[in-house]
Amino acid sequence: MDKNNFEAFTNLPALKKNAIQVCGQEFIDSLTKKGIYAKDSEFWEEVNKKLNIPNDAYEIKQAREQAKREQLLLEKKAKEQAETQRLLTNKKEIFSKNRKDWKITVFELPESDIFGKNFLAECTKEPDLIKTTWFYKNQEEAYRRACNLADEFEVQQESLRIFMEHYAVMKPLYLMIIYLSSGDQHNEYLNNSREKSKENFTGVNCWNGFDFEIINALVAEGLLEFSSNKNKLIMKKQAMKAAREGLNKINIDGVDRLLEQREYHEEYINYISELDIMDEEEEEE
Repeated sequence: MDKNNFEAFTNLPALKKNAIQVCGQEFIDSLTKKGIYAKDSEFWEEVNKKLNIPNDAYEIKQAREQAKREQLLLEKKAKEQAETQRLLTNKKEIFSKNRKDWKITVFELPESDIFGKNFLAECTKEPDLIKTTWFYKNQEEAYRRACNLADEFEVQQESLRIFMEHYAVMKPLYLMIIYLSSGDQHNEYLNNSREKSKENFTGVNCWNGFDFEIINALVAEGLLEFSSNKNKLIMKKQAMKAAREGLNKINIDGVDRLLEQREYHEEYINYISELDIMDEEEEEE
């Protein structure tokens, strides 16, 4: 560490010749006569004392250099932001195309010392949705990226729509399952009573996961089975049939639509394959 402090304070490598340069030949010779050499940490400790070098000179230099790097980075970002704003303010439309429900517009940007010659594109959709590409070296690439942005947005929206459609049905089902799987919680310190009552009732909670005993019972009945690596549950035909029949009896908005989307499951449930016949024969044996 003493060598690091020497180098940080003097901006010289920790070498004997540099120690002589800043401390003088006479001082270094006095250390040598005491058997203290440049290879020893004590040598650099004595040199630092001679030069009044702080013990944290290295840390101070590191902190100063880090602060300088951060300042330069901030200045660079500010310059780039200002230049970006200038380019966007002075963009020039080249062409515009309609693509599905989107309008793709490609712009040419002024010459820039920072970014060079660039193009960007905007994809807009009524009423007020706008997505903008970053800078590209040619207009074809900017247009292609804008098309990709529009497509990615549509995929995300479709995924969100499907999720919300399922969530509307799954929400009450999950709440019912969680509620039925929960146990009462009481705070015995309330009202100074160990008796469970409405006065010290604090709610219900359950483990975050399926009830293993119920899952194992369903597996034992042949309604479910575990995947080979035990991380998934596979529904048997009779389980799928029972689930669909149960959902048909529940008055929850959206259930009918979800069942219709999986109407093809009925064909699978009612189809008897060679594998089904083999399973039935094994069970009879």
